[in-house]
Amino acid sequence: MLGMYKFFRLHDYSENMKARVATFSVKGKAYIWWEDVKNVRCIHEEDLTWSEIDQLLRKKYLSERYFDDRENNLYELKMGSITYVEYTSRILKLSRYVPYLTEEKTKI
Repeated sequence: MLGMYKFFRLHDYSENMKARVATFSVKGKAYIWWEDVKNVRCIHEEDLTWSEIDQLLRKKYLSERYFDDRENNLYELKMGSITYVEYTSRILKLSRYVPYLTEEKTKI
């Protein structure tokens, strides 16, 4: 998903073209899932918008539990035997999934 957002910032595609690029890009289990959803819901890709496919993908792959798991991983993260650079990299990567941490402004 993040790769698609970056890609779409560079290209001025229509909402339908973004959806078609996204569905073309899914691979592996996600591709099988998409084909099943498309067939069950009788979705025609030529009518699909980016916001619709984005919502479907988020619902399937970025559930509340997914975010809760990332939040728990962040709070349970210990430096242990990894380097400081790796430790801070993991903190930054996990904090992406805990938006209230990055949205709060520092109080002076």
